[in-house]
Amino acid sequence: MTSAKSARAVRRGRIFPEIQWSEQHKAQWKAERDEFKERCQSVFELDNK
Repeated sequence: MTSAKSARAVRRGRIFPEIQWSEQHKAQWKAERDEFKERCQSVFELDNK
């Protein structure tokens, strides 16, 4: 007969706590993502016409 599995400990918190983004870095990442979205959206709209 098989034995019961032991309960795993729940890990809470950040996976990599040493990696912290500054507000400036977050804003830059979001701006790059939004710019990429705009480029993709224009290509998508041209393709669907």
